[in-house]
Amino acid sequence: MATASSTTKTQAKQTKSSAKATTTSAKKTANAAKADVKTNAELARERALQTAETAVDIPVGAALTVYERIGEAVEPFGTQAKREAELKRVRTQLRRELNKVERRGGTARRRALQRAKRTRNRVEREVKQQRRSVETTVRQNRKKAETELKKAEQELTKNRDEAEKRVKDLVGRLQGDDGKADSTNRAGSTKAAA
Repeated sequence: MATASSTTKTQAKQTKSSAKATTTSAKKTANAAKADVKTNAELARERALQTAETAVDIPVGAALTVYERIGEAVEPFGTQAKREAELKRVRTQLRRELNKVERRGGTARRRALQRAKRTRNRVEREVKQQRRSVETTVRQNRKKAETELKKAEQELTKNRDEAEKRVKDLVGRLQGDDGKADSTNRAGSTKAAA
């Protein structure tokens, strides 16, 4: 009888697990049938539900992210040793940044000074060249003017000398003609007086 009871127990267990499998299979089939039968209204309801969940999840997630970041920012200042280490790190980083900025500023200043000196030297050279050019032109023009002035003076002196000579010749001729006329007049007046 012991075998019959164990066989019955075994059969009962098999029947029970078979019933469970059948029940599970029936549920799956029923769920599949329900899924196939879903209407547009149910789809719209699910979409609206998902949209509402998203609308709630985004601000909650953002708030949790902000909370975590604040915790991370405050964490280095939790103890005195951590505060001092963080302060030392920040000072060192700030000192490095200041040195970098100072070097960059010094480099920019030196470059600007070099450019200014080059520009100044270039402008001075150009001014000297232009001044030399103007001085040379003035010198040449002065020499030319002086030469022309000397020629004009010589021409004027020559013309004056010629004019004086002509005037003397004319005066001499006129005086010579006047002398003959005077002597003729004198002779005529003496004859008339006699």
